[in-house]
Amino acid sequence: MTLEVRRGTMNGATVALLGMLSALAGLMKLLDLPGGGSGLFFLVILAGAAFGPRFGLLLGLTSFVVSAVLSSGIGPWLPFQMLALGWMGAGAGLIGRVTVRLGREVEVVVLAAYGWVWGFVFGAVMNLWFWPFVRDGSDLSWEPGMGLGQTLRHYWSFYVATSFAWDAAGALANALIILTVGRQLMATLRRHAHRLEPVTLLAPVEPA
Repeated sequence: MTLEVRRGTMNGATVALLGMLSALAGLMKLLDLPGGGSGLFFLVILAGAAFGPRFGLLLGLTSFVVSAVLSSGIGPWLPFQMLALGWMGAGAGLIGRVTVRLGREVEVVVLAAYGWVWGFVFGAVMNLWFWPFVRDGSDLSWEPGMGLGQTLRHYWSFYVATSFAWDAAGALANALIILTVGRQLMATLRRHAHRLEPVTLLAPVEPA
């Protein structure tokens, strides 16, 4: 964040907005939704789409820090959570550059689909903080010396057996929340994003 401020890509208003949204997203993480869904994800996706990939990345990183502090969830899994949510927000920012040209209804549907996909991606990334250390000699574990293909097959088997159903419910929750509140919330976020854009006024130069 400090680097972005020094580079001029963020100003005081942007930092204040980032802090507010990070705190709100961190609090919403404490609300467990049915099927493993979380109010944290939809806010990062919509705000990332509205304010751009840099903002989305920083919001994802800082939101999980706030959540971890509030819920005493600090542990070896936290860097994976931060990176995964940061990537989610940055990707939403890239998608938002395209969907801004679409109608609001189409944009919300696209972002809901993105949130659905990331319900699975986030779970798959999170398993990586512990999966390599699960050594039981089965087709679900990783062993040193495995090739890339075999590693991927074993991980896919592990993911389907342990996480797929849970992540599917969370992915559905992400999509439904975005479809429900996305249209109104995106209108508000886009309006604030437009106000934060720098405006250059060209004044006529008087001849000497």
